Amino acid sequence: MKWLSTTLLCCLFSITTSIGQNIGIQMGSARAYMENGVEEGLIKLKEMGIKYIEGAGSRQMSNAEYKKLLDKHGFDVVAAGVNFDQIANTDSTKALIQNLKFFDVEYAVCYWIPHDGDNFVFADMEKAVSVFNKAGKQFADAGISFVYHPHGYEFRPYIGPGTMFDYMMEKTDPMYVNFQIDVFWIRNPGQNPAALMRKYPTRFPLTHLKDRMIGSVDNQNGRQDKERNVVLGLGDVNIAEVMKASKEIGVKYHFIEDESSRAMVQVPQSLAYLKSLNYETQALEYSVEALRRAMVNGDSLALRSLTSERLTYGHSSGKIEDRESFVTSLVTKTSDFESITLSDQEVSVEGDVAWVRHILKGTTIETGKPSPVNLKILLIWTKEGGIWKLLARQAVRNT
Repeated sequence: MKWLSTTLLCCLFSITTSIGQNIGIQMGSARAYMENGVEEGLIKLKEMGIKYIEGAGSRQMSNAEYKKLLDKHGFDVVAAGVNFDQIANTDSTKALIQNLKFFDVEYAVCYWIPHDGDNFVFADMEKAVSVFNKAGKQFADAGISFVYHPHGYEFRPYIGPGTMFDYMMEKTDPMYVNFQIDVFWIRNPGQNPAALMRKYPTRFPLTHLKDRMIGSVDNQNGRQDKERNVVLGLGDVNIAEVMKASKEIGVKYHFIEDESSRAMVQVPQSLAYLKSLNYETQALEYSVEALRRAMVNGDSLALRSLTSERLTYGHSSGKIEDRESFVTSLVTKTSDFESITLSDQEVSVEGDVAWVRHILKGTTIETGKPSPVNLKILLIWTKEGGIWKLLARQAVRNT
């Protein structure tokens, strides 16, 4: 398979810096990159801007040899998997800890709760809660954080309120047990990953980012055809909203996981999608700031270039202006802002439409005298010719 061009790789460079969140890869998704040697594979990941990885050890070499290569190329092993049966035993957990400490791992991740086929029952959950609390403390005492990675079967009902997942959240000690949210596997049983993150905002320090093919059938068995892993942003998980929620709750690390046979092609495309999310947000934030300056300065050219011809501009008084009226009132000082300060801004981008909420405080000049304003603002923006333009605005008094 022909490798990506240097130009595209340069475009994907510095993923952490550009996106503002730490993006890494689950190393199972990087197997194809290693076909011509571990070091060559690591170099390819490095060229894509990846620094953070999940997975300690390589089947192709000793731990010492592998660690030497990781150090040479500047990789940080943030997380690594641990087996449920092993963490159920204090002595075998000690051995796991020794290996994790060798790689300077921050998070131990358990990926599966053993159960009979697809028959996950409450007794399985009760056992898991007990094992996780005990092992989590043992890991914490060694300076390692323990997280569990749900696969969807945990969302089955039980005799108590909510689902077994809610029971697990209630009964595990957050000092010792937290969670890695794999957004594919949360979507698979019909859950909303972003909503779940907001419901439990302190419990998800890590994610697995992967998207599910539109039209996939939900199930609570923790199973799905691997070929239904698609490029981030093309499936039904709503990755854009996941990234927004992640920023809100302070997720520390994201790991791209792609279990399909197309992972070698799809991983770079997923990275490009994540970076594009940031580009659009940055461009929109720039337009919002440019509009603020233009309103204070009464800059006719800037006001017209930043607004749609279809603009509907709503004031807190109930007055509605079209674009011509909006621009004219600012340019002629009929509506005169001496100063504008924006705060508490939230930005959401969905394709070619976006909305911005913020608090606007400032000073207007009315009959020659300054008057303070304090407003809650909703702005609707649309892309016209590739440029963000203000389509609608509504203000209410911030009391």
